[in-house]
Amino acid sequence: MQLKNSEEQFDLEAIREVIAKLFPTGHSTLEHVTNTLGISPRTLQRRLAGNGLTFTQLTDEVRFITARQLIIQGEKLADVATHLGYADAGSFTRAFERWTGMSPQKYRKQFTGRSTVLKSRAKQ
Repeated sequence: MQLKNSEEQFDLEAIREVIAKLFPTGHSTLEHVTNTLGISPRTLQRRLAGNGLTFTQLTDEVRFITARQLIIQGEKLADVATHLGYADAGSFTRAFERWTGMSPQKYRKQFTGRSTVLKSRAKQ
């Protein structure tokens, strides 16, 4: 996926996808994202600013959306934290509480009707 020149249409969703794909690698930095897209860091920053965003805000947004999906799917919090690049589940939990005002466990229970999902049963 590349956005090589300024005449190509700015695709915010494509950038979100690249960020999400890079979370598990630990390389969801501005430099890695722009290398993947084939544009300079400054170009991405300008394009984001034109949409009222910073790279940090966009990364945080993608992290939140991905976290919600993984929590609802029943992933363990430690696995969600690792997937999103947090040092530990506690750091992830604090971020999630900042985003939603509730713990990941409470969020899961609210949206799935149960506090945990047994993956082995879900696969059957």
